[in-house]
Amino acid sequence: MWQRVSWKWKNVIDNCPSLWTSITIINRTEHTKSQLEKSKGLPVDIKILAGLSKHPGGDWTKLLVDNAHRWKSLVLDGYSLEFTEQIESSPLKLDHLNFQFVEIPHDCKLFNLIRPKLRKLHLGVVTIPHSFDPTLGLEELQLYDVYEQIEDGWATTLSASKFHQFLQTNPNLRILEIDEVADASPNDSGLQPVSLPRLENVTSLKSQVLHLFRAEHCVDVRFTVRSVAETPPLSAWTTFVHTLRRVERLKITVSDSYLSLRAVGGPYKVELLLDTSDAGDENMRNLVYSMLKDILDEAEKDTPIRARVDIALFAFKRWRSDFDVSFEILKLLQTPVCDFSSGKPHWRIPNLDTISMPHPGLPYCHLRAFVLARSNGTCSPITGIFTRSHAFDDKYCEEVLNNVMAYTLGVN
Repeated sequence: MWQRVSWKWKNVIDNCPSLWTSITIINRTEHTKSQLEKSKGLPVDIKILAGLSKHPGGDWTKLLVDNAHRWKSLVLDGYSLEFTEQIESSPLKLDHLNFQFVEIPHDCKLFNLIRPKLRKLHLGVVTIPHSFDPTLGLEELQLYDVYEQIEDGWATTLSASKFHQFLQTNPNLRILEIDEVADASPNDSGLQPVSLPRLENVTSLKSQVLHLFRAEHCVDVRFTVRSVAETPPLSAWTTFVHTLRRVERLKITVSDSYLSLRAVGGPYKVELLLDTSDAGDENMRNLVYSMLKDILDEAEKDTPIRARVDIALFAFKRWRSDFDVSFEILKLLQTPVCDFSSGKPHWRIPNLDTISMPHPGLPYCHLRAFVLARSNGTCSPITGIFTRSHAFDDKYCEEVLNNVMAYTLGVN
């Protein structure tokens, strides 16, 4: 290792303890003792990666266990937790666990020693026992492909009730990432949303969890919804719309396969993607429309969204269906709604700036009626109507607002 390093620099490196606090064990373990000695009692980050035997053995495990009081973080990738059972019951400084391809045993000693001091827990392709107690004092939680051991020995996708327990027992969460939980069972029907007042960043890849928590101060919210059986309840959008109301500019894209809402610029990050690629055409279009309506209803029940909005309508009417999503959304935005508290009517998305559509797009007569209806002084004027070759491609883009407003009779 040191063949090309001068003895002066080698001496400097050897006597700088902070350079030896990150210990990675893959195939060779003979340097473990040296690194522990050179780090001179400082807190250490331990990473044990696949490549070793999955079960503990050798002097290096004893060295690690003897220095467990110095662990600051522990990463296990495909390695058994069995060696941690040798840890004596003493205070641990460990505040970050990252387990990949690991099965957590019942009554795991490590968790009992660090509870409730753990701050970060990342689990990926991990099985936990049904009795697992998630009371850990967490500020950051990532759960990807987490399974729950049930009574008959089988493992199933993490249950909604267990995820709910994670939230209830860690109310100070700041960062939350979750891919999915099992479909709700009758036992989950009474679960009430958990308030997470400190939550700042949330990423969810499934809709089944959205109604299980509420947070009003997020700055980064990213949801992907793949459920096509039914639209999520209105309560599922509470966290999303709290952040949506704060964004400065919003891009809404509607196509035959998805609905997308994404903040553009500004300090707040909002992104929602409805992925309905596995659904039939009719279900898909109805879901896109109803979900956008639900989000706008929830976001604007007290006051209209203040963001400047660009909307791209790239859904096409199918010959077997009378339901045209683009046209229905245009009608939705052309119909005033009543304020929830005052009862006064207002327009949805009063700061709608631009409309994009494929060529030739919606009929000019409908677009002209839409622009005129919203030109009564209570909405900002629409600044552009564009035809594009693709929803995300500005290369082939034509401004047609003047043509729309000049339209009298005929076709586009």
